[in-house]
Amino acid sequence: MRRRCFDAAAIVLFILGAAMRIHPAPPRPEEIRQTAWKLAKAAIQESGPRRGIPEFVNRLTAREIYPCVPPGGSRQAPGPRDFFDESFHYNAKAALRMCEPLVRAGGAPSMDRALSFWEHSNPKPRAMDPPFPPGAQLSAAFWNPVRLPADPTRGKIVALQVRAGERTSTRRIRITIPGHDRAGSESCGPPKASGDPAAPDAQDVSLDDFFWVRLGAGERYNGASCGDFAVLVAFHLVHKDHGKWLWTTFWWDLDSIEFGRGRPASFQGAGEHPKAWANYAMDASTEATSVIFNPWRIEERGSNCAKCHAEVTVHPGANPGESISFDSVTAAQAHFK
Repeated sequence: MRRRCFDAAAIVLFILGAAMRIHPAPPRPEEIRQTAWKLAKAAIQESGPRRGIPEFVNRLTAREIYPCVPPGGSRQAPGPRDFFDESFHYNAKAALRMCEPLVRAGGAPSMDRALSFWEHSNPKPRAMDPPFPPGAQLSAAFWNPVRLPADPTRGKIVALQVRAGERTSTRRIRITIPGHDRAGSESCGPPKASGDPAAPDAQDVSLDDFFWVRLGAGERYNGASCGDFAVLVAFHLVHKDHGKWLWTTFWWDLDSIEFGRGRPASFQGAGEHPKAWANYAMDASTEATSVIFNPWRIEERGSNCAKCHAEVTVHPGANPGESISFDSVTAAQAHFK
């Protein structure tokens, strides 16, 4: 009798094991976060011709990818890069797919010329075919300009946006510029900005606690120019991982335990101060129904930032509860020219 029970139990366990292999359980939130930190660490490493710029900032925007080069053609040498363009940037795998036909159907043009084709199709294609490949990545960076003040005791007061759960709040800080960071701006001429004095309601935070880029000759960003700084306050990283889109969004908050959990001790990246990347908090998800947003993006607060972007690029009839997808393209405005 015991042998029969054992045999029956073994059969049940075998069947359950087979079912789990066929229908694996979805990853737990902490597993998603571990994957997100790992992929992000690769994206924040230095890459490209300019020293100190992370790989995800060096990627091309749609304006640089399009128009696509026909087979056998050659692309003109790229002009000066705008590292502070806040539109989506695409890695090489994503950029390659964006210059292939929208769908496999005969006569379908490459995506830079697909708007008219899509508009006149009946029915309109609901998805890219084939979809973006594994390893495709999208990214966007959001900066805050910090002008170099003439008075070295002054800085810039910033209304820092942070999260606790689904609630967004503002924390006033004053970004101060250490003497060793001022020393690299002499070639740009004497600083002219007045800057902000210390304030009792604003905590002083060193520029070195952020990832930042010093603007060079001819560069401008939102009132800042040569010798000033573009300070990274938030960014998005979107990865095609194991057939699903993993959305991650980051913002500067060195005090967050909730959104800093699981961060590897080795989470360092490009720039003069590699450890500054550990001061960014992160939210991550593969689903469009969960709450995930960046506190700096006012239009996304309290919702799902990936769903907001996906609604621009999915067919209006698509199920709003589906997983995050940038493959289900109406992408008329977002991708097509």
